[in-house]
Amino acid sequence: MKKLSFACAATLFLVAVVVSGADRPTTIHEFYDAEARTRVIAHRGFSGAAPENTLASVRAAIEVKADMVEIDVTLTTDGHIVVIHDETLDRTTDGSGDVFRATLAELQELDAGSWFDPSFAGEHIPTLDDVLAEVEGRILVNVEIKSEAVARGVVTKVASAIREHGMVDQVVVSSFSPMALQEMHSVAPEIRTAVLYNTTYHRGQDAVEIVTDLGASVFNIKRQRLTRRMLRRCRENGIPVGIYTVNKTRRMRRLVKKGINAIFTDHPNLLLEVLNPTSTGTPAPIPAEAIP
Repeated sequence: MKKLSFACAATLFLVAVVVSGADRPTTIHEFYDAEARTRVIAHRGFSGAAPENTLASVRAAIEVKADMVEIDVTLTTDGHIVVIHDETLDRTTDGSGDVFRATLAELQELDAGSWFDPSFAGEHIPTLDDVLAEVEGRILVNVEIKSEAVARGVVTKVASAIREHGMVDQVVVSSFSPMALQEMHSVAPEIRTAVLYNTTYHRGQDAVEIVTDLGASVFNIKRQRLTRRMLRRCRENGIPVGIYTVNKTRRMRRLVKKGINAIFTDHPNLLLEVLNPTSTGTPAPIPAEAIP
C-alpha cells in the first residue's frame, strides 16, 4: 500500500471521530461480546497516519480511540521480541538484511520512521515490552506472531511477556502458523488466540474445525477469502470473525451490515466514522491512489 502524504494523514487524524469511553471494550471478553457493535482494530497501529508497528502508530491508534491495536512480532538473533512486520529491514527502516540476523542493539540504531515521512525521523523498532508498557490499560492488543520465528522459541517468550505485564485479559495472540497457536494453547491456555486463515494449511477445511483443532476461539480472514459458509458456521458456533485489511468505507459499511465482529484497517478513524456518523463533518477523503 502507498503511504498517505503527511498532510493528508494529519488531516485524517485531526478529524477522526471520537467514540465514548463507555463504548470501548477494556477486556478481550468484552471485545468479542457477540452483542457488541463491530470492533475497530488499528492494523499495525494507525498505519495510515504514522509509520507502521512503531510507538507513534500505536499512540495514534490510542488517540483516535480504536478498540484494539494490532502489531507483528518476531525475534532478534539474541532472542529479543521486536515489533516489525517484514522478515527483512529494507522496506520500513534505513537498514537492510534479515531481522533475525540482527541483535536488538543493532536494530535500535535504525530509523524506522523516515520512510513514512521525515517528521517521523528517529522512530525506532520497538520491543514487545515497549508496546505493552505503552498500551497497558489504554487499548487492547492483537499480537501477531510471525511464522518464521516460531521454531526459534518466540511463542513462550510472548506468553511470558504478556504474563509479566499482567495483560492476559487485554491481549489476543494470532498467527498464520498452526504450530504457534497450538504451542500458545499448550503453554498459556489462559491467553486467548485467533486463527489467521492460512491457505497453505487450511484450504478446504471447515472454519469451526480449524479454530477448535488449534485451541483458538477467533477466526480472522482476508476479506476476499471469507465465504458465506464460513461466516454461517462461525456464527452457529459462537466464534467471532475478524476481517482484514479493509480501507474503503463502502466495504466497511458492507461488513458492518453483515455483523462482522471486528475489522482490521489502516484507517481506524474512517471505520469509526462509519460506525458513528457525525453531523459535524466527515473525514477528509483519502486519495484513490493511496488505497489498494
